[in-house]
Parts: sequence; structure tokens; C-alpha cells
Amino acid sequence: MNRDQYVEALKSKIDEWNEQIGKVEKQMETASSEAQARYQQQLAEMREHSVAAEKSFQELVQSQTEEWDRQRENFEKAWSDIAAGFGRAWSRFH
Repeated sequence: MNRDQYVEALKSKIDEWNEQIGKVEKQMETASSEAQARYQQQLAEMREHSVAAEKSFQELVQSQTEEWDRQRENFEKAWSDIAAGFGRAWSRFH
């Protein structure tokens, strides 16, 4: 996968996460007040992971060509942790 394809795949994943956050926000609107408190907590966690992913993504995209391989390796390590955290938060809704 070349750089442009890699970047596009990552951007799509972040967009997917943001869509999932939007779905949870809509579910929260019709939930009981007790459930809304749980939704708020999980949404905060999901947003935190999404923001971290976006920040890491931007750092990767802005890296110079000669830095790309090193940045990509660092990004993949961070991305793995971020994705796992987001997945855990998302799974609590299902």
C-alpha cells in the first residue's frame, strides 16, 4: 500500500469512528436519564480516542518523505492502542 492509500484508509477509519460517535449520541437522546449518564461516560472515552487518533494522523500526514517510514512505525504502535480503546468503548453499547 502506498502512502496515499495508507493515509486514505486511516482517514476513512477515523471518519467511521466519528459516525459511530454520532450514532451513540442519537441513541442517548432517547435513553433514560440513568442510561444517559453511562452514554456520556462512554462517549467521552470514544471522543478521547478519536481526538488522539486524529492528532496522530495529522502528525503522520505532515511528516516529510524521509521521515515517513519512522513516523508510520510510531503511528502504527499508537494506532493499535487507540483502536483497541475505541473498540472497548464502542463494544459497551452492543
